[in-house]
Amino acid sequence: MHKFLIVVVVFGLLGCKDEKATMPSIEKTTSTKEPLQMYQLSEMASFMEDMYVEHEKIKEKALQGKAPDTLPYDLTKLHTAQFTDASDDDEAYQRMANVFIEFEKQMVEDPENIQEHYNNSVKLCISCHQLKCTGPIPRIKKLLIK
Repeated sequence: MHKFLIVVVVFGLLGCKDEKATMPSIEKTTSTKEPLQMYQLSEMASFMEDMYVEHEKIKEKALQGKAPDTLPYDLTKLHTAQFTDASDDDEAYQRMANVFIEFEKQMVEDPENIQEHYNNSVKLCISCHQLKCTGPIPRIKKLLIK
């Protein structure tokens, strides 16, 4: 038993080496990393974010049976704002944008049916995003009045 312990201790001592020689050097290296760049929303993405916020407010009023007197955003931006991906600004988008503008105007022109017109606008947003940019769909669905 003692011989076994002696053998283990000897191998243990022989197995120890100077760790500095085998360990890679941990020195502070100065690297020239590029500074982080913040993601910038395109004009269209920024406009849609603004519309989302305003639709949350319109939804709250619509739930109370109140319609907006005017729309709090410029719908012509749907035709003029720059897209993140320019190829998304195609004929299908332009047609949907025109219908969306009509649905939005109906919220002001026909306040008795505000909830219906509001939901039509939101559903059209969802339909358009199903064709192009599907990421925001779950968020847009939260705007619907049940």
